[in-house]
Amino acid sequence: MELEVIKRRAQLYRYQGAGLGLCFLGAVYLFYMVLRIDSYFMAWKFGRGISTLVTFSICIVYALLVALSCLLIRFGSMRIAEILATECNPFLYEACIRRSSMVLYRDRILCNIALAQHCQGNFDKAWETLQGVSPRKLRGGFRANYYILLSAQYFKRGMGLQVHKLEEAFRQSISHKTPYRQEYAQKNGGPAGAAVQSRRKSDWKYFQMLCAGNNLTRALENQDYPAASRFLYERLDLNGNVIRPWMKVNYTFRQAQIYLGLGEKESAKHCLQYVVSKGNRMWAAREAQRILESMETED
Repeated sequence: MELEVIKRRAQLYRYQGAGLGLCFLGAVYLFYMVLRIDSYFMAWKFGRGISTLVTFSICIVYALLVALSCLLIRFGSMRIAEILATECNPFLYEACIRRSSMVLYRDRILCNIALAQHCQGNFDKAWETLQGVSPRKLRGGFRANYYILLSAQYFKRGMGLQVHKLEEAFRQSISHKTPYRQEYAQKNGGPAGAAVQSRRKSDWKYFQMLCAGNNLTRALENQDYPAASRFLYERLDLNGNVIRPWMKVNYTFRQAQIYLGLGEKESAKHCLQYVVSKGNRMWAAREAQRILESMETED
């Protein structure tokens, strides 16, 4: 696997190098154009308006180059994320992201490592990793993933009764200073106010996802399979069209558990076969294979 890690990291470095190189060239272009243009001559010859317009166009070109360089760097990171999201290989994913620098985004990287370990079935290691994460330094989806992962660990450790405290902690984290944000949005309006409202809506949607997922786990533990089915579809609805292959594997495994609980073995078998065929090296795929083998033994 070491060679594959080197190959994937090399792809990331190429995108990052291209992005940083483009950003550097953009900076050189900006300084060259600004210093080479005689703004006093431009203002005298064509008027102050033309001089300002030329300077503005140079800055726009520079901004576009910087934006393009950021997209290249981001695309490189997405190629690494695809290892888990599309290829369903949490072992290779963890090996790749462990080599990332933790200077700037230590807590985000630790969350991703914990996610990889959880998908591997290495729950004890995922628990240890999550202990080193500071949720106050996380925002948006990273903060939601932290509480979703920690809730799953609580259930795995028989601490399900304490999960509601995590839900409350997440709710309070997204409610903090909400009245001030609302007042800011009402007074200012425009793009800034709209951005505040958009972030607030996203945070509350993440909270709903957390609660729906936890309710699904509770229903399965209580063997209330009709309720579990309802919570599963609620969770899927919250995802909308954003369901990556690794997420579909996990949801299908949950669906199989519900079918087994309801006594619908054939439907469960179809779900488990899908998990095995698409889950690659995920824990869900191994567990689905084990259940299938036990079902064949019973038959």
